[in-house]
Amino acid sequence: MAYWILHGGLILSALAVMTFLGGPLFASTLAMFRGRRLSIEGLFTLSLLGAFVGSVVGSLTGQGSVYYEVVSIVIAIYTFGRMLGERSQAKMKLESARLRERFDRVTVQSEEGDWRVCSLAEVSVGTLVRVEPGGPFTVDGIIQTGVGYVQETALTGEPLPVVRRAGDRVRAGAWSVDSRFELVVEQGAGTRELDAILQTVEGADGRPSQVQTQANDLIRIFLPIVVAVSAATALFWGLTGTWMDAVLNSMAVLLVACPCALGLATPVAISQGLFRLAQLGLVSRDGALIDALARTRRVFFDKTGTLSESDLRVTELWVDTDLPIKRNELLASVLAAESGLEHPVARALTKYLKSEGIDGACELQNLQVIAGQGIAYDLVAGEARHRFQVGEASLAGSEQAIEEVVKALHETKGRRVFVYLDDRVVACLVLGERLRVGVDQTWATLDALEIRSHILTGDPLPELTLPPGVKIEQGLSSADKVERVRDSVGAGESPLFVGDGINDVAAMLQASGSIAMHSGAGLTRSVAMGQLSDDQIEVIPQAVSLSRAILRKLRGNLLYAFVYNLIGMALAATGLLHPVAAALIMLVSSFWVTARALSGHSRI
Repeated sequence: MAYWILHGGLILSALAVMTFLGGPLFASTLAMFRGRRLSIEGLFTLSLLGAFVGSVVGSLTGQGSVYYEVVSIVIAIYTFGRMLGERSQAKMKLESARLRERFDRVTVQSEEGDWRVCSLAEVSVGTLVRVEPGGPFTVDGIIQTGVGYVQETALTGEPLPVVRRAGDRVRAGAWSVDSRFELVVEQGAGTRELDAILQTVEGADGRPSQVQTQANDLIRIFLPIVVAVSAATALFWGLTGTWMDAVLNSMAVLLVACPCALGLATPVAISQGLFRLAQLGLVSRDGALIDALARTRRVFFDKTGTLSESDLRVTELWVDTDLPIKRNELLASVLAAESGLEHPVARALTKYLKSEGIDGACELQNLQVIAGQGIAYDLVAGEARHRFQVGEASLAGSEQAIEEVVKALHETKGRRVFVYLDDRVVACLVLGERLRVGVDQTWATLDALEIRSHILTGDPLPELTLPPGVKIEQGLSSADKVERVRDSVGAGESPLFVGDGINDVAAMLQASGSIAMHSGAGLTRSVAMGQLSDDQIEVIPQAVSLSRAILRKLRGNLLYAFVYNLIGMALAATGLLHPVAAALIMLVSSFWVTARALSGHSRI
């Protein structure tokens, strides 16, 4: 009685596992047959059923051992890989949905002339819409009224806001910085440039890694061999021996061919490799990133926010020596005026002046924003009152005064912010992009690895000093970046794309591998195969070297597993390998291949 209770429980537990967790595996196997193709799901299912049937025969006859645990192992391996892929796809689609929601509300003018907020779907081409200061542009359109700064970094890669005015075209995804705009809708729901990017994201399917593709190619050869050998073994022993010999030996063939050595060792080795990448600072849950890093021969970089830091920095300060007030009072007034503004230039000026020990405690009056040009304010110093303006050269009354100040500067590149005191230029701060630490060394190391570096940026006037081997293309749209990446894919370069903005998303999906900056947009991070946790570009060459070593080890394991299975099946078919021994050899082989896959990482 105890025997039947124990074995009955084992049979029921195996059936429960197959019922509750095996559905996706069996469905994939059925789809494999319907599609008249062979994949690793077929070998998983075959080995699972072989282990189960062999164990049931052992339980019913009382001869030999049982190995119901193989059922759980096989299903667990398959389920783990499937869940990782589904989780990645779900996260990507969630970020896409969030972005759609963020750019879905529009302020439109009704027939009565009133303004109301509505859904993007209710807006037709030709409708007049309004965007408030600090608000997003949710349609592609032509500005009718308004002049001011528009932040387009996520779409174009330009680091600084640009001035937009009547007649200019703006796109959904940009933000108004300091002015109210009214524009006529040119492209509405479903036809915006932003929609094209999001449709690319939502239509993207997860791609298998190259290692998994090679495994599937191997399975297409191996699976028919396993089935044929198992059937021939059953037929041979059924004619020359007993039915028990036929069942046991044919089951031994299926057991020894169980894909655990391939299906377990490869995911474990990939997981260990991903752990090592995370230690370097490149976080990923996608094993395909290891393939991409190992195979790439060209790396495409975005510029703004990727190679350069997201924040601007002041590279030079010029202050006139002939001032009616003290130098520190002048700079303190600029700090006080700029510190309350949410503008990239204002943030850069504030950070710099504070780092110079300037105290912003002073009395300002009549602070106002001059849309698209800068700010103005009054400084009360004792009995005197001075009118200040901080911003563009266009605020100056004389071009000659600007030219004289520019000649006095040592810095020839960068964005210049002028300070005017009672219509006279009294100071100038030069702002520039700063390359991230380690970028120069990254290019040199990639070159040593025989990988070419290529910069693709939407910034029409990038100010970068590059080594001879690094190519840069400027003023590119999202579609232009996609075209460059496709050309590289077609040339067999297995390109890697590294970016941070929404305009990089479509190119990332076309590339063989993709990496996002941790400081980048949420959609960009969700689409990318991995992200640099500390925005450290210099990690990439190290990740390439590590991935190449991992891939060499995995290729060796594929060959080992294939040869091992052929030898094991031959022994099982001749009756020299009992099912119990086949199960033990299968487990030992799985352990050996897994240990072999992991052993190389400690030496990398």
